[in-house]
Amino acid sequence: MEKDQDLKKLFGDPRIPDVELTGKVMKVLHTEMKKERFFVKYKIALTAFVGMMLMATTGYAAVQYHSLTNTDGEVVYETKSTKEYVKTESKDDVKRFEAFYDLKEKQLKNGQAALFYVAANNPNHQTDLGTKATSFYNLSQLQDKITDQSIKVADKVNGDYAYQQADVFFKTAYDVNPPSLQEKEEMTTKLRDQAEKSKQGYAMMPVEMTDEVAHLSVTYQNGEDKIEVMINNLTGKSDPTSYIDEKVEFKQEKLQVKGVEMLQTEFTPSRAIELQWIYESPDKKQRYSYTVRANSDHISKETLTKIAESYLDY
Repeated sequence: MEKDQDLKKLFGDPRIPDVELTGKVMKVLHTEMKKERFFVKYKIALTAFVGMMLMATTGYAAVQYHSLTNTDGEVVYETKSTKEYVKTESKDDVKRFEAFYDLKEKQLKNGQAALFYVAANNPNHQTDLGTKATSFYNLSQLQDKITDQSIKVADKVNGDYAYQQADVFFKTAYDVNPPSLQEKEEMTTKLRDQAEKSKQGYAMMPVEMTDEVAHLSVTYQNGEDKIEVMINNLTGKSDPTSYIDEKVEFKQEKLQVKGVEMLQTEFTPSRAIELQWIYESPDKKQRYSYTVRANSDHISKETLTKIAESYLDY
């Protein structure tokens, strides 16, 4: 089912904008899956509600969730059941976010970011930070743009799969240098006044982008077959967790590849298969997750492992 694979891409990786979404709010996004992909980064960590939207009819009798540790035995990434994450939103939250998402899609161009205030259904006077990805069709331009040399982007994977495109979410100045509480209140008040006086019912303030990568998704292609490599910036995240519903048809196992722990996950209905590992700099100041994803009808588990090895040797 293509729908399953699209949704796995949608929620399998946390990406900007920085908004808090759970439960009912996530159901709103189900209606958006036919639009262009929308990436979400949760405030709580790297939270991925994959299963809530997947239309799987049955699950495995015993779902095994795993975690990844670094050389010191510290947990640097883990997967859990959605049962372990409980949070609810009001109907106002759902409606406000739906309006914000539509505005973000209409008002922002690729590579832009803005802070939005939606007047309706906003009793707590909240703002939402919206961003759009920047696309790079030329690998040299992408490499020139990325300032962190620890981020590895290959020109080819698995021999014949060549670089086609990269979609990058850069961090905003709001993310890198968060405003103080007073500054936030002042911005919110200003936007609220503009939104309430406006006939449009909302206000937005442009936010500057930085060169720091938050999420990068690279597509490699050989004929009609594709391999996707995703890189997420985990630096500074104390609890990088992905939540997957137990009703989703998937199985997961831990592997050792050249001394590095990796998670291999197979999603049965969509035939999607992925291999994930964590890169951590020697001083532990930088941490990125790498995920190689493909269709298991075209790419074997052994091939995914070889691709992962090539990144470890990069």
